[in-house]
Amino acid sequence: MRCARIKDHASFRPVTELLRERAAQAPTPPGDEAANAELQKALAMLSKRQRPTHQTAVAYSWAATAKPVRRHILALAGLSPDRWESPIHSFTEAERLAMRHAVLRAITTYERALNAV
Repeated sequence: MRCARIKDHASFRPVTELLRERAAQAPTPPGDEAANAELQKALAMLSKRQRPTHQTAVAYSWAATAKPVRRHILALAGLSPDRWESPIHSFTEAERLAMRHAVLRAITTYERALNAV
């Protein structure tokens, strides 16, 4: 069973330390110039940060997909199934969007069939 130690009680601490902690927790008043400057500095740092790239993972995922599945996706998207060996980044953005929609339609169809069984 845990017990509080009496020497850690707030009444044994100097009041100046408690008041300093309380003042640090006070909310910043609206329109404070120092707070606005810090906020602008933080926003500038956020806009300059580098975003992670997922191109390698996307390329590996496409390459690891089985040949019949890739051919099926391409056929559903209205593209030539003979391009199944092409890397995913060789497709245009419009082709990739068509492939994505084809996969979503196929998933919906298979889910309906699964629910019917």
